[in-house]
Amino acid sequence: MPKQLHVLIVEDDERDAALLMRELRRGGYDAVVERVETPEALRAALERKPWDIVLSDYSMPRFSAPEALSVVREKGQEMPFIIVSGTVGEETAVDAMRAGAHDFMPKGRLARLLPAIEREMREAAGRAQRKKMQEQLLISDRMASVGVLAASVAHEINNPLAVLATNLEIVARNFDGPGVGGPESAFAAVGEALRDAQEAAERVRLIVRDLKMFSRPGNEEQNGPVEIEEVLESSIRMASNEIRHRAQLVRDYARVPAANGNLPRLGQVFLNLIVNAAQAIPDGRAGANEIRISTRLDPQGRVVASISDTGVGMPADVLARIFDPFFTTKPVGVGTGLGLAICHRIVTSLGGEISVHSEIGKGTTFEVALPQAHAAAAPPPEAPTEAPGAQRAHVLVVDDEPMLGRAIKRILSQRHEVTVATSAIEAVRLLKGGLRFDLILSDLMMPEMTGMDLHAALLDLAPDQAERMIFMTGGAFSAEAAAFLRAIPNPSIEKPFKTDVLWQVLHSQLQQTPQK
Repeated sequence: MPKQLHVLIVEDDERDAALLMRELRRGGYDAVVERVETPEALRAALERKPWDIVLSDYSMPRFSAPEALSVVREKGQEMPFIIVSGTVGEETAVDAMRAGAHDFMPKGRLARLLPAIEREMREAAGRAQRKKMQEQLLISDRMASVGVLAASVAHEINNPLAVLATNLEIVARNFDGPGVGGPESAFAAVGEALRDAQEAAERVRLIVRDLKMFSRPGNEEQNGPVEIEEVLESSIRMASNEIRHRAQLVRDYARVPAANGNLPRLGQVFLNLIVNAAQAIPDGRAGANEIRISTRLDPQGRVVASISDTGVGMPADVLARIFDPFFTTKPVGVGTGLGLAICHRIVTSLGGEISVHSEIGKGTTFEVALPQAHAAAAPPPEAPTEAPGAQRAHVLVVDDEPMLGRAIKRILSQRHEVTVATSAIEAVRLLKGGLRFDLILSDLMMPEMTGMDLHAALLDLAPDQAERMIFMTGGAFSAEAAAFLRAIPNPSIEKPFKTDVLWQVLHSQLQQTPQK
């Protein structure tokens, strides 16, 4: 059977490219080949489809192999790169290999080409498999960390839920009839109870957001500007039950720019370091111990996050091995010895550095230094408010949770006409019946027919209605859902959302899609 191979040839001479293709056919390859000879053509080819291997001439009128290799790596591609040239000496070949080329051979002696391709394809498959295993290990370790903290997370959710339930009961009781002190006292009690209930609900929202951040696969989110203080606060909330019985938490945040990073991966690093700091301190003496979390810029302009504890400290022989895989000082069955090794790998992969200083009996400090992001994250826009005389829009809310649908209707009915459907099937029926809406606010994941299915149905039934969709999601927990949200231009909003955020998204979408 012919072997499939997608080959990108960087070559300005068609005859030399034909020789390479003939050699591939001789080796039994059914090769899909594209020839390029400029940086623009190479970039376009890399964006158009995946390739198995690049064969490149060294020197061309408008291009060179080192430049081509730089473009390939710039695009994040790691396929084998073999230079085939007739004009370059041994010293240049060595330099090219040091720069990342996988092999180098003269054009006049192609006998080594087929064995080199087979070797590089085997090694590329091995690299891909190792990378996949490393990603799975990262996710497994992150989820193991969350699993260890499950009791802490449950405790953190149960407290605000108790506040929420109790205060809502107070509200219901006062609405059933004035309590002691008459109506004025009852209204005061209702107002206070509602404020406490709102604060408790916000605490639950933040905890759920933190859980989603930690459960998100790291490779689904590209590196970019990350606010370090925000990631540290999420990690602190996750680890708060570990901290509170062992030490006082001290925050010492300096104003720092956004760092180049990845939210779930940095969350994994900081959660691990904070939990380790807490576990280095004996339980029961919280007033006598401290965990200090600080941020600053170092002399190189890097964003630095420090986690210090007043725990037992580590001897020099332990410090020397602290980042080795499977090395742990914890009892058997308690630690895997992978946590700090994975932290080290994550930080270095982001172009940063992780270091540790420790003294027996005085404590330990871990520092994570990260390069600044190329462009600081734009500040969130202020939530716009619609003009009092703005035209009423007709909004369809599609959600399989009836109580949420009713709640959204209560909010939006102040300014708009709202129809609620409790399934995507019901929404399609309304649209097939001739109804049209200025906006469609739809849940993403629903039984029987998802928001994605609804969007596909509307593309056939009423394409203009598909353009007017806004998706609500409790977290795109499947690869399909995440890819869908990335692929479409429609906005999305994460549950649970605040009222002002809902108004902001609706207002923005109404401006882009004028009312009918």
